[in-house]
Amino acid sequence: MSWFAGFLGNKREAVLQLALIAGILVNLNVLATRGVWRFDLTENRRYTLSEASRAIARGLEDPVTVTAYFSDGLPPEFAQAEQQFRNLLDEFRAYAGGNLEYAFVNPNESDETELAAQQAGIRPVMLDVRERDRITQRRAYLGAVFQYGEEREVVPLIEPGAALEYTIASTVKQLTQETKPQVGLLQGHGEPSQQAMLQLVEELRKRYTVTNVTGIDTAGVPPETEVLLVVAPEEALSQDELVAIDQYLMRGGRAVFALNRVQTNLRFGTARPLDTGLETLLEGYGLPLTADLVRDQNASPVQVSQQQGMFNVINQIRYPYIPQIVDFADHPITGGLETVAMEFVSSLDTSRVDSTLTLTVLARSSDRAGRARGMFNLDPLQEWSAADFGEAHLPVAALLEGPLPSAFAEVDTVAVERTAGQPTALVVIGDGDFVVNGQGQQAQLLPEDNVSLVLNSVDYLADDTGLIALRTKGVTNRPLALLEDGTRTLLKYLNVFLPIVLVVGYGAVRYRRRQARRRRWQQMEVYA
Repeated sequence: MSWFAGFLGNKREAVLQLALIAGILVNLNVLATRGVWRFDLTENRRYTLSEASRAIARGLEDPVTVTAYFSDGLPPEFAQAEQQFRNLLDEFRAYAGGNLEYAFVNPNESDETELAAQQAGIRPVMLDVRERDRITQRRAYLGAVFQYGEEREVVPLIEPGAALEYTIASTVKQLTQETKPQVGLLQGHGEPSQQAMLQLVEELRKRYTVTNVTGIDTAGVPPETEVLLVVAPEEALSQDELVAIDQYLMRGGRAVFALNRVQTNLRFGTARPLDTGLETLLEGYGLPLTADLVRDQNASPVQVSQQQGMFNVINQIRYPYIPQIVDFADHPITGGLETVAMEFVSSLDTSRVDSTLTLTVLARSSDRAGRARGMFNLDPLQEWSAADFGEAHLPVAALLEGPLPSAFAEVDTVAVERTAGQPTALVVIGDGDFVVNGQGQQAQLLPEDNVSLVLNSVDYLADDTGLIALRTKGVTNRPLALLEDGTRTLLKYLNVFLPIVLVVGYGAVRYRRRQARRRRWQQMEVYA
């Protein structure tokens, strides 16, 4: 007997069963409009909202409207980014309880819609489109405008592989946040200005108020400073300024120290230790910055001019003093980071940290590294040997948490208000230039992870860790591992000869089988 026997057996049962099916379908549709279900099998759950994003969506008290400007007929990778953006907006809308709505507009549809996109702050980009074996350029729009009351934020470009959940969540939070925490940027000692760190400062301004901090020798660090950023000072701080920073930390203030412990002169290829006085603080906290330069075989390439006969030739070579850091801790600050390019970075001495404090080494060199001390030779054309890279996993960035002791607690000549501090956190990075863009014609675009390392540090120190993981929640780059010369040679010859050996071996096996089969046939004919 079939399982559906009796279905629609008579008119009354048919009506009841159809009504039951219709009711089930209606309920399923109602549930579908109130929730979002998706199987997300990606490694970092790229298509699933994090708890931080859900909290932001649930916390909306007034409507947020999103107008997305996407051209039709985009190349596949951009069309996929559009679809992902739409899917994430669906999820945000589901958790926002009706306080988030969106609309997608094709600016290429008419002159009016294109003008509206441009007036909203969305600028067209030129994309390469393959059509019938030809590559043509097309004018396209890929941006969005978020509106909350009278406030509005523009996302001018939505790129494939970008962290779109972070883009949506951070923009919504930025619009709806009543007051922004304050990040203080120490100035007055040769530090780079806000204009010289434009890439970092622009990202910070989205969620923080960034102010210059000066005159701390008399007024101290402003108490409203949530996080103090000390980036690459070139001149020594006075004792009063050092005491002010120390006491700020003793009161529970948070700070990021990105310091150059060695000052380099590329013109003459030399370097010397740089003393700013902050070394005194780090010594007192048990996390000194060593006056050395870390070199690493996993390094960034530089262009050098070489004389070849009568000509000067520009070649690219890997320069060990610009290491590419890829070894990161499993921590919210470094979660999702892939490569941070540092320039003339110094190592941290982590052996002196008091056991009452919590130390997290955030970033290390590779297992083929070394250090230069005392005599520094910065010539990129010098000969390197295996002995120059005999050290492994040298710490270049660390997080120190807990009640720090005052660096002046045992200094009789200095009177401080607090000799022991409240629980705090301090991030120390052995390079101050890795987040500096420069100014004018010297300005350069920084790798995204360079900026993310400091941004994540500020987010973590400001107790706003929910969005840290989202900033790097995009497509993961999988760079090829560097291999030894011998291993590369072995693999090269295996690629050349192994297929040949396999084919010849397979042929030999086939030949032997055919010969054996032929002998069996011959024997069968003889017996027959």
